[in-house]
Amino acid sequence: MTDFSANDSPLRGLASWLGMGARGYKLFVAIGSLITTIVLTVGKLIVGVLSGSLALVADAMQGLIDIIVTGVTVMVVGQSDRGADPAWTCGREKLEAFAALAEAVLLGIVAVFIWHLAGLKLVHGTPPIQIEAWYLGAVAVAAGADFIRHLVVKRAARATGSMALEANAAHFLTDSLGTVLVTLGLLGVWYGMPVADTLAAIGVAGLLSYTSFMIGRRALGMLLDRVDPAMSLAVLEAIEDVEGISAIHSLRIRRLPQRHVVDLVAEAEMYSLHDLARLEAVLRDRITPILDEIDLCAALRPDHRTLAMQA
Repeated sequence: MTDFSANDSPLRGLASWLGMGARGYKLFVAIGSLITTIVLTVGKLIVGVLSGSLALVADAMQGLIDIIVTGVTVMVVGQSDRGADPAWTCGREKLEAFAALAEAVLLGIVAVFIWHLAGLKLVHGTPPIQIEAWYLGAVAVAAGADFIRHLVVKRAARATGSMALEANAAHFLTDSLGTVLVTLGLLGVWYGMPVADTLAAIGVAGLLSYTSFMIGRRALGMLLDRVDPAMSLAVLEAIEDVEGISAIHSLRIRRLPQRHVVDLVAEAEMYSLHDLARLEAVLRDRITPILDEIDLCAALRPDHRTLAMQA
């Protein structure tokens, strides 16, 4: 069980006090994030409809996607750490990458829709927007709440290695920045510049597009088992430097949210089970500093010199 007590995060301290492990902590944060998302989205939507602000309605539409995505995250983080079984022999960790990819796709769709609406307003003009002082206060509070939520979820993602929570944290940072843009747009309208609201909506669409691309690229990289080429070459070089390794036939590295899986097929100079165990230990010691936590599956077989001596 992961020890959260050493960290100064209040939520981690509460999770530790409740006896939660990494899985319970992730669920705790995800459920709290879902509740916060619902409250913020409803608030933004109400203010957006009352004021007629496209930027604020666009921000609220993004919040509707937040509710769906955060709900999916709650389900995913509850399943991803259940480990291997006869049906899931490699575990369920990549479910988090699927959740992150789904989030990226939904964000991209919303971004395209907002681009479209903003383009129409630029072409056909901006209708009158009614702004009251409390609208600005409500939006500023929402921006602050989004940023705090980003920090909380980001800490949880780092502590547990959760890709789904990491994607949520990036998304919530976009929410916060987007709400800041909305606030600036409303201030522009307040001072007699109606087009400022449309420009703010364009800014929100741009942030969504960027976040969608970054989250989607990372999720696809994990799903397709892509790793940094420099890292792969460093692992290969480290294995080649191990005394006793004669030839490397196959090296595969798969990335999971919290670790890497290294599959190695090689020939080695070994004369006993003791030599085999020693080589596996040395390989693990050489690879771990490069990839951090690993699962090493090493298929080592005697080389021709070993076979000749045994004959």
